[in-house]
Amino acid sequence: MGGCRIVVSDNGGFLTQLINVPDELKAVLFVPEVPMPTEEARGLLPQTIDRQDAVFNIGRTALLVNALASGNLRHLQVATEDMLHQPARQKIFFPMKNIFRAALSAGALGVFLSGAGSSVLALARDREYTIGYEMADAAMKSGVEGAIKVTQPTELGAHVVCH
Repeated sequence: MGGCRIVVSDNGGFLTQLINVPDELKAVLFVPEVPMPTEEARGLLPQTIDRQDAVFNIGRTALLVNALASGNLRHLQVATEDMLHQPARQKIFFPMKNIFRAALSAGALGVFLSGAGSSVLALARDREYTIGYEMADAAMKSGVEGAIKVTQPTELGAHVVCH
């Protein structure tokens, strides 16, 4: 399975729903040379969640799904904000906010920590290489080296491309 999917566990199984992402949407990834260990990143998360933070994220999740499904991308910056995992992971990935600011200043529609981290993913319609350059520059100024990858969401999932 590829593309953008909503996945929920239900009675020992999983329900999945494909979201058809707009064709013009690009994904700009900053991938640090030194990854954030997943177990360490998960260990930073609090055992309990403040109700206000949960409401904050639930609303933004709904906004994100609506933006991607409808193609109305104007609220992606708000839709990609987070109070559940990014503040905790900032403690071991200190350049995160600088990279976020650089991406948004360069024209990204939204930006967030990808998975447990430490890759940062910015969404854009255009200027993707400028956004990538600015993300890498912000990271480098914070002492973090990495690579930029520009891609587009696809429904194909994992596949091999031969040239």
